[in-house]
Amino acid sequence: MANPFEDEAGDDRALDPSINPFRPGMGRVPPDFGGREQPLLRAKVAVDQLVAGHTPEFVLYRGVRGVGKTALLAYVRRQARARGLHTIHLEADREDERLEAARESILRDASALLASADEEIVDRLATIRPGRDGPRLRDRGGPSATLESMVDDVACLAEAAGRGVLLTVDEVHEAGDRLLKPLLRAAHRVAQDGRPLGVLLSGLPTAAENLFDEGQTYTERLARVDLGLLERDGTAEAVRRPFARDADLEVDDLVIDAVHDGSGGYPWFVQLWGEALWDLATETDRLRLPVAREAGERVHLRVEDFYLSRWRRVPSGRAGLLVLALADAGGDAPIGDVLERIEVTHQAISPARRALLDLGLCWAPSRGRLAFSVPGFADWVQRTRPEA
Repeated sequence: MANPFEDEAGDDRALDPSINPFRPGMGRVPPDFGGREQPLLRAKVAVDQLVAGHTPEFVLYRGVRGVGKTALLAYVRRQARARGLHTIHLEADREDERLEAARESILRDASALLASADEEIVDRLATIRPGRDGPRLRDRGGPSATLESMVDDVACLAEAAGRGVLLTVDEVHEAGDRLLKPLLRAAHRVAQDGRPLGVLLSGLPTAAENLFDEGQTYTERLARVDLGLLERDGTAEAVRRPFARDADLEVDDLVIDAVHDGSGGYPWFVQLWGEALWDLATETDRLRLPVAREAGERVHLRVEDFYLSRWRRVPSGRAGLLVLALADAGGDAPIGDVLERIEVTHQAISPARRALLDLGLCWAPSRGRLAFSVPGFADWVQRTRPEA
């Protein structure tokens, strides 16, 4: 075989792999958000309202890992900046108990707004102050109070600049109420004052559930949008549109069937399929079933590695037993039913359960239930029995 660096003429692939638009990977923006038109519309309305100087409804996108929450926020930030909005982004961290990382992120991203503000506006700020080496922070009596004041200061700077601000927060379940309560309280007050601040959040399916249960007033403007697996039409759009746009290539219905059945509509797996189909295409005008069969073999190896890497993160001992029992129970079950399979008490299994939750391998759909955080893992465990 010739050296591909020296003999490019020997590459007989139908499509150039260097311009493959599919981007499998957690958090990466896909070439097309097939099946996500309504969630995107909610975000676009928020962006449009900010451009017009209004305060939009706040939105919380929820779903298991790999359904596109992080990618959606990244895409919307990109669109917001293109429309002249200022963006601030936080990633929640369970270790950030005093909200230091969150406050530093806000301070860093707000620096451009502060630099353009006149002295009269700066004097009105409660927390954010100019400094010789950049913005600095004045404590307002504790982490939560300081964070609330910072959000208010950002809204004040935005209003003075005549420029809307979009604040996005990813993985909100990690910090929970510690971050959400002061953030939403401040955003609620900003909304009451009519300042141009929008908030988009994302997290696991139970994120902020207790805040809604408490019925706090600051949740009144927060809408929940659940992102699940794609229907067949969504899978078809996510695959067909990039091929049509970037290669003027038509994808057969049988190929779409193979992708949807093989991926289960899980967006991250759909991107794996798209990448493989592009690299393995044999014609420049049409994608047919034989290519899908070959792509399926490649995707299968990637998916096996994906599940195996998750299994390797399972702590030894009771956590492994709990994972095996949960898989045998279908991957989503009452914790009591799972424990009956391994004859372990709630108290004894509690540290293992907490470890699985902290590692992001499982989540709690409701009180007393446990589920794997990615689709298909239960089937893989049952099929491969990795403990052997």
